Amino acid sequence: MKMRMGPMITGAQEESEARKNARRRWLAVIAILAIVIAVSSVVGKKSLVKVFRMNKTRNDLQQEIAQLKQDNENLAREIRAFADNPGRVEVIARDDLGLVKPGEIVYQFGPSRPSSTPPASSR
Repeated sequence: MKMRMGPMITGAQEESEARKNARRRWLAVIAILAIVIAVSSVVGKKSLVKVFRMNKTRNDLQQEIAQLKQDNENLAREIRAFADNPGRVEVIARDDLGLVKPGEIVYQFGPSRPSSTPPASSR
């Protein structure tokens, strides 16, 4: 009876192999978790793409709000100008809207002709 003798593994070597295997398992678990986190951060409900898109939308809306506030201030200034000067309404009514007071006669003239071209003569 011959016994085949392979390499002898000592208790210390078995322990070292067990530690290596445990370390490999932990690294595999950590790698899988890292991959899951990376994928979910790109395509999940709260993904980075959505966060960047939402930040851009927020910035655009803040700019629009600032513009609307400026427009409101300008309109409030115009309202105060009308309240302070009632004659301003008449000026705008005449100039911009072409309104006249009752009984007024309005003379309208056509556009003037350029003086560089002589009138056409008929022969």
